[in-house]
Amino acid sequence: MESWPDLLAFVHSVRAGSFSAAAREAGKTPSAFSKRVARLEEQLKLRLVVRGAGGLRTTPEGQEFYLRLQRAMDDVEEACAQAAQARAPRGLVRVSTQSDVGRDWLIPRIASFTRMYPQVELELSLSDKVVDLLSERFDVALRVGEIEDGRLTRRPLGRFRNCICAAPSYIRERGIPRTTREQAGHVWLAYLRGNRQEAWDPTTQQRVVIRAPYAADSNAALRQLALDGLGIARLPELTVLEELRRGALIRLPLEGPEEEGTPISLVFPQGKQLASRVRAFVDFFADEARRSLPQARALGR
Repeated sequence: MESWPDLLAFVHSVRAGSFSAAAREAGKTPSAFSKRVARLEEQLKLRLVVRGAGGLRTTPEGQEFYLRLQRAMDDVEEACAQAAQARAPRGLVRVSTQSDVGRDWLIPRIASFTRMYPQVELELSLSDKVVDLLSERFDVALRVGEIEDGRLTRRPLGRFRNCICAAPSYIRERGIPRTTREQAGHVWLAYLRGNRQEAWDPTTQQRVVIRAPYAADSNAALRQLALDGLGIARLPELTVLEELRRGALIRLPLEGPEEEGTPISLVFPQGKQLASRVRAFVDFFADEARRSLPQARALGR
């Protein structure tokens, strides 16, 4: 409607009591409001307001016109609000994630996501088994490592390092193994893979089979053993960020090349338009990764 700006100028001027007050609220000049109202009166062939030193006063016809316009604008505002609500992401998003990264990084951020998107429901599956998103009908997965499934689209979040760390109590008792020779004399917490106990050799950048006093098939268990001062652990850094920040675990500057880091990604089925609820999930956690993952910030620059 070509006269819509003039109608708005009339309503705002009557509501504010003067062209000057309406102009101040809108950041425009009083003459701009006066000209728009005059143009509206000319178009309607009707006097709507009386201009005076004390401000604006509506004529009887102008007052009736103002009240009708006010009701119409209230309806427009309500219609816009309902339309915006209809566009807001809503519905169920089914998410698959590996156990450690899901428990330690994804789940602590779900409350923030829900506050932003209250109409989106989530089903979270935490498993170290790599699921088939298509056959098991997942919308999105948080994956650690390289993605080899060509049916999936990958949204890279960054890379995270694995961290070799120990508790301050262990370091006070045993010291920091700075050389390869010193590393051999320390207690390494082993990852239990089947019936094999494995630890990371910083020098060769490979897993080696060892016999350790403590072993577990869960990074959460190894983290707790490390926190209790029972040995040195190699853990995904994103699962011990808080412990590193508050000094409950200390990163050890061991001899050997620095690890490149492991890629972490959100993946979803290729070749179809993402539903708004899934897009909201993907975008939200990509932003979270840029803020929180140590090596993800480089991807956001």
